[in-house]
Amino acid sequence: MRRKEIWLTLAAVALVALAYFAARLRDDEALCGGRRYALGAVEKGAAPYVTLSADGRTGAFLIDYGATRSSLSAAAFAGPEGAVKNADLSLAGVGAASFTLRAYGMPLAPSGGQLGIIGTDLLSRLSVQFSGRAAFVGAASCRPDELRARGLVPISQRGFFGADPTLNDNHHPNVPVVFVRLGDVQAWAQVDTGYDDILYPHSVDINQPLFDRLVESGLRLDHVADIGVATCSAGESRGVYRVADHPLAIENGQGETIVRINSFYLILKRANGCGGIAEMTTPAAQIGASFLKLFRTVLFDPGGETLWVRGRAGER
Repeated sequence: MRRKEIWLTLAAVALVALAYFAARLRDDEALCGGRRYALGAVEKGAAPYVTLSADGRTGAFLIDYGATRSSLSAAAFAGPEGAVKNADLSLAGVGAASFTLRAYGMPLAPSGGQLGIIGTDLLSRLSVQFSGRAAFVGAASCRPDELRARGLVPISQRGFFGADPTLNDNHHPNVPVVFVRLGDVQAWAQVDTGYDDILYPHSVDINQPLFDRLVESGLRLDHVADIGVATCSAGESRGVYRVADHPLAIENGQGETIVRINSFYLILKRANGCGGIAEMTTPAAQIGASFLKLFRTVLFDPGGETLWVRGRAGER
């Protein structure tokens, strides 16, 4: 009997191990079809890069849901900065596309440099999934029932992000959002995958109206540092804050919690004439790329006006 019990115990352990590794494999499979691309990043970063070819040149492209216009490196392609260039692109579901030539002055870049940025002018035509070290890109919309069965939670993008930007509310830029909650205060937050928040992981940029509302709600915001940021006009200093004794909740529009996190930073973006959430008169926020790792699996479906996030990941 004892030997039998040992074998049963070993069999149970093996089943648990198989279930664990099967779950990991499922995190790295296409949930909505599409072509698989290996994801890269800068050292200690989380912003997603894929290797693509544009007019015969191959290099790293940033998948940037915070940018509404795709661009190519002005150093790699002939033409003045700001010029428009049409190029064949090896990204699934795109083919040829129009790009603006830009000078990339990033302090950190992937190995071999950055060849381009894929913004929402193209991404709004594609379903894109980030899972682990892979991205899956295709033109087909997803099947909601199948995604729910896989444990993904839908976040409606109606009014914020979709295949038709003219449907967005109040002229919002065509950028996907989640909803963040601190205490009794909830606001929408743009998902800026091009914002590599390496210095302060799990950064949430907030505008002045949201800062004021948080203070009015009774939350204590502790100033911990100031950071220098280059903007469209000049450099500026932004305050970095921690919130005592309150986790940050990531929610959908119905208030359903997807994940809570205890370690995060708030960075105040004051109006500076450069556009974005800083210029808005209503509370708004922006989350950095490090949240992609926290979510485990993220699927952008602009055709269905939905952002899907792997279900309740617990408290981090």
